[in-house]
Amino acid sequence: MAQVAIFSFLFGAVFGLRFKVFVLLPLTLATGAIALLITPILSLTLVESLAGFAIGALALHGGYLFGSFARFAVAAARAARVVARPLKTAR
Repeated sequence: MAQVAIFSFLFGAVFGLRFKVFVLLPLTLATGAIALLITPILSLTLVESLAGFAIGALALHGGYLFGSFARFAVAAARAARVVARPLKTAR
């Protein structure tokens, strides 16, 4: 489960850097589909599969939030650097 959480968090962070929030719905649905496909392969019970899906979806959303904050922090740092330049005035 820890591997699922780490992978989902990193995957969400990458998508948070690039895409808008509407990408979370297809990603969450894909996480559920993957959980359903992996269940018989690993011979998991339904409860274990749902727990893995819940952990993966929560980590995905947390990673997206982290990536989104990182994107806005970089944008704010760039904006502060641009605004801090002295203005050239006409004499």
